[in-house]
Amino acid sequence: MNPEIRGPRTVGRGRWAEDGQATIEFVAGLLLLLLVLTGIVHINRMARTSLFLHAVLRGNAGERAMESGALSVSPPYISDWDPGADGARYTADDRPIQNSLVLPSTLSLFCNYSVKNPGDWSYVASDTQLPVSMIRLSTAPAAGALLGFTRAEEDLHVPVDPVIRQLVYGKDEVTIRETVWMPLMGGLY
Repeated sequence: MNPEIRGPRTVGRGRWAEDGQATIEFVAGLLLLLLVLTGIVHINRMARTSLFLHAVLRGNAGERAMESGALSVSPPYISDWDPGADGARYTADDRPIQNSLVLPSTLSLFCNYSVKNPGDWSYVASDTQLPVSMIRLSTAPAAGALLGFTRAEEDLHVPVDPVIRQLVYGKDEVTIRETVWMPLMGGLY
C-alpha cells in the first residue's frame, strides 16, 4: 500500500479496538470448539457404556440360555412402531406396537428358507440332540409357543459433564437401557 495515501500508522484507539475484537472472536471460537469437543467426549462415553452393558447382558443371557431347564420367557413381538406424540418417526417418544399374530407367518417364512426343499425337514439325523419340538417347528401350528427365550435387561446411568449439563441437557445424568433376548439352547451342548 502506498504510505502517502494512508498516512503514518500510529498506535492509538483504533489499533486497540481491532486487537480487542480479534481477541474476543478468538475466545468465542475457542469456547465453541471446546464445547463441541466436550460433546463428542460425552457421546463417546455413552456409546462405550451402551456397548459394555450390551456385552455383559449378552453374556448373562447366553449363560442362562445354555442351562438345561431354564425358564422360557415370551418376548413381546413388535409388528410396527407408533410415531408418538410428536408425529415424527424414529424419535425417543416412539412406542412399539405389539402383535403376536405376525409371528406364525414370520416363523414359517424362516423355516421355509432354512432348507432347500420343505421335505428336507424330515431328514434330521436320528442322533440329534434337538428336542422334537424344534425338529417339528416347520409344521407346528403354534411355532411361537415352542420357541423359548431368556431375557436380560438393565439400566446404567452416565453422568453428564457440568458444561454439557449447563448448556445443553439440564440433567445430571443420562440413562442407558439395554435389553437382550437369547433363544434357549439348553441340552444342545
